[in-house]
Amino acid sequence: MEKFELNCTEDDINKIKSKRNQSNIAFFIAFIILGVIIYFMESSTPIFLKIIAYFFFAITGYTVFDMIFGNNSRKDLNNRIKIVTKVIVLNKNIKTRGREATNYYELEFEGNNDIKHYQVKQSVFDKIKIGDIIDIEYSKESFWVLKIKLNSLDIENKDYVK
Repeated sequence: MEKFELNCTEDDINKIKSKRNQSNIAFFIAFIILGVIIYFMESSTPIFLKIIAYFFFAITGYTVFDMIFGNNSRKDLNNRIKIVTKVIVLNKNIKTRGREATNYYELEFEGNNDIKHYQVKQSVFDKIKIGDIIDIEYSKESFWVLKIKLNSLDIENKDYVK
């Protein structure tokens, strides 16, 4: 399918900032939880050494995370370019995660190498059929989904953080 580059609107820029912040917060929380788990697993090391080690671990983790994900978001914010295209629903998958066996609903796309999968809510998942054509707008560098619609139905999952 054809892809077009357009200038981002202020609303698009605000969505990129918001999604980037949500992603960073989710990473930070996961990192803290991991640090707490590691802390309680190691009982023989003095606490002040653990705190220093975790501090450097956190700085290192944040730096690596920012290098991997942050630079692309910054490029998006500086360049202000988005991609507008259409994708075809190739497959619908219900996947299970965690001990509680929580289901999540994923669409698999054809016709775009940038975004091949997207998680939606169950109510949207049930309305979509294989072969449906979906309009999608996303940031050029970091692939943050800005708009995703089936006909006129907005199917964006605002809870999804990549």
